[in-house]
Amino acid sequence: MLLKFILVTVLVFVTFPNLFAQETVRLDSIEVTASRISSTVSESGKHVSVITRAEIEQMPITSVDELMRSLPGINMNSRQGFGVQADVGIRGSTYSQVLFLLDNVPLNDPLTAHFNTNIPVSLAEIGQIEIVRGPASASYGADAVGGLVHIKTRMYMEREVEKSGDAVSRAVFDAAAGQHSLLSADGAFEVERNRLRVSASFRTIRSDGERLRNPGFNAGISDEEFYHNYFDVTNVSAGLSYRLSDTWSFYMRGGLDERDFSARYFYTRSEFDESMEEISSRWVLSSITRNSGRHRTEFNASWRNVDDIFDFNSRIGTPVNEHTTDRIFLNLSHQVSAADPGAVVSRVMGGIQMNNNRIRSTDRGDHEDLMGGAYLIAQLSPADRLSMTASSRLQLDTRGRTEFLPQLSTSYRMGAITLRSSAGRAIRVGDFTERYISSLIPNLAPGRNIGNPDLAPERSWTFDAGADWQVMNRVRVSATGFYRTSTNLIDYVLTNSNEIESADNLQPDEFYFHTQNISSAQTSGIELLTSGSFRLSPQTRGSIETGYTYIRTTADTGEVSKYIANHPSHQLTLGLSISAGRFHLNSQSSYRVRNGETAGVIGARVPDSYFVTNLNMEVRLAESAVIYGKVLNLTDTSYQEILGPPMPGRWVMSGVRLNIR
Repeated sequence: MLLKFILVTVLVFVTFPNLFAQETVRLDSIEVTASRISSTVSESGKHVSVITRAEIEQMPITSVDELMRSLPGINMNSRQGFGVQADVGIRGSTYSQVLFLLDNVPLNDPLTAHFNTNIPVSLAEIGQIEIVRGPASASYGADAVGGLVHIKTRMYMEREVEKSGDAVSRAVFDAAAGQHSLLSADGAFEVERNRLRVSASFRTIRSDGERLRNPGFNAGISDEEFYHNYFDVTNVSAGLSYRLSDTWSFYMRGGLDERDFSARYFYTRSEFDESMEEISSRWVLSSITRNSGRHRTEFNASWRNVDDIFDFNSRIGTPVNEHTTDRIFLNLSHQVSAADPGAVVSRVMGGIQMNNNRIRSTDRGDHEDLMGGAYLIAQLSPADRLSMTASSRLQLDTRGRTEFLPQLSTSYRMGAITLRSSAGRAIRVGDFTERYISSLIPNLAPGRNIGNPDLAPERSWTFDAGADWQVMNRVRVSATGFYRTSTNLIDYVLTNSNEIESADNLQPDEFYFHTQNISSAQTSGIELLTSGSFRLSPQTRGSIETGYTYIRTTADTGEVSKYIANHPSHQLTLGLSISAGRFHLNSQSSYRVRNGETAGVIGARVPDSYFVTNLNMEVRLAESAVIYGKVLNLTDTSYQEILGPPMPGRWVMSGVRLNIR
């Protein structure tokens, strides 16, 4: 498989010897919020990837988690394609150590981080996605250990822009159909005039799923020889922004997200597993901003309510688990910019933040947490071409303990080369599942998971250094090395019930998997990225991006838990985009090397290496109309990323996209 990847890469460079002849790759015009204070990519001192609206439209993807597969430093562990469920790690972090944001408010679910990629807006509504590698807890709070993913809608990005004149409307609509009765639709509509903007969006994708052999049939515990891994995902949202005056602006967005899917082997390796899951969420977020030039104040508020119904196998009498969670988030920040453009301290931001999480659960009980923090961020330019961002936070965890979280990022520009480095401390707080799972199940059977309400936060320090090189204004090359040392890592440990004092529903002298702060680990690695755009003729242009990531995790005990180090050791990616007149082609390929796993009872296997290619081909019929065809998993690779649920094989789909203005 590795040979295939190398041959594809070599073929591109041999076929196009003058590949990088005329185009310029520039990222410094893009503003990002790696530390809440807006800055260019080069000023941030971080390794940041930015995915724009135009790139999302042309990529061979159907969901946000799929587009991150092609990025160095991102480790994906999906249970199904099409945005059904995926665990995302950054730089070898666990999926619980990545913070997801939508329009400056957190998406992370307090029940379990498995739901963090349940993105509740359509692809057509997204204006920009920023992936920030490295800790961001000093600016954004708990969970941003490996990094953060910030999804920004178009209306949020333009909420302070005022356009005069007649009303302007625009609409994007994408509809497709494919194998296994796949149907999808994704769209957004927006109207703007003067100070007012109104938008609405929707996304739906459903399929009967692939026909897969049922391990329970061979074991004699089911009369169905095959099963289908079906899914049905739908969300709708609406937004409004209004410029109250020249200095004040208001923004609000809310919506619904409904998911119904086969969750067989998502969480267990049992031949009795016939899991089905339904997740329903309601959410609203808002911001009020006052910008008077040197002074800028922003208040963010959000509420999210999630109902989760999980049926492991009610046919054999297993009770259905039901969970309802609520998350209320508040953030108030004030930023002051220096009057002198040449001042050492150019901008300072201070703020306070509050999270209130609540759960009502049939097997975890009813609980409520209140967490908060106060932060201070300063952007400095102590010397010519040198940029620094210093951040600090006092964070209160779920038990009222205070954590001090400092961070420093620097960048230095030397012509075409930007040197950057950062160091920071981050924490992650155990979710409701880790602290309370199975706590209400009477006479719990041995071998099950049991939570620990006394878990302390995971703590880590991360250091990285890298460089970005703009080669003759034609190619961009990035290289980064990183090291993270972590303590108090949360893991499930086989423990005798006589030693578990926090649970009274266990059988005497039996063994259970008990969550504990037991592990220390060190993670190190490198990220390499080369990207460039090219022009073969006046009508033919394109771009190419290659990436490589190496990650190694070790532990003081010598043996690293698969839960803590569930990431590839080597990852190579290749992205190729070509446009010729009305025709456009985009492919994303990846090759991953990781520790293989097997579960013979259900015939499951995570291979020790696999190669996957996704392809998108489209033809522009008119200025506003495009027809396209996508082939996901072009090579029909058989693989799993979480032991149990198989990833989709080759899947062909086609559709039409309309951009109406």
